[in-house]
Amino acid sequence: MPWGKRIEAITAGSTDTVYIDGIEWYVLVKDTTDNKALLWSKGLIGTRQFDARSNVWRDSSLRTYLNDAWLDSTTVLQNKAVLTAITTRSQYNTTDWITTQDKVFLLSEADLFGTFNKTKTSDAQDYTYGNSVIVPNINMRKSSNICWLRSARGNASGEAVVQSDGTALSYGCTAFR
Repeated sequence: MPWGKRIEAITAGSTDTVYIDGIEWYVLVKDTTDNKALLWSKGLIGTRQFDARSNVWRDSSLRTYLNDAWLDSTTVLQNKAVLTAITTRSQYNTTDWITTQDKVFLLSEADLFGTFNKTKTSDAQDYTYGNSVIVPNINMRKSSNICWLRSARGNASGEAVVQSDGTALSYGCTAFR
């Protein structure tokens, strides 16, 4: 089945999933005009340190790995993923932004909870798409392990994560989705 047909069958934002490259994905947002979709894996796709030196998404070894070795290991996604401008705060307590160009990226704290560093945010730059939560269903956030988000949180070295019960936490972990 062609890529577009698999995605078209899913209602964006629902708990329905699609399998691509052997991974089960939620379709968070889709644009059928441009045949694009924002996907989030239902389960873990790997374990890896965010970075040994920094909690800044732009500088993280996890970002490099996802956009290089991990993406290269896929069959369908490596040919379908498109460069996307992603904005992320430069530190946990700032309003300075960094923009990266990524094909694969982690969601932000705002995408899942509508917050930045535990505080409600309405700044569109905190979000990956638009300015609202794109994973509203707590069951979509739950997994077998805590998972990285790309947002710094809690202190100068912490990253935001999703706990296995679907709630937010500032922590260090190794899993990503």
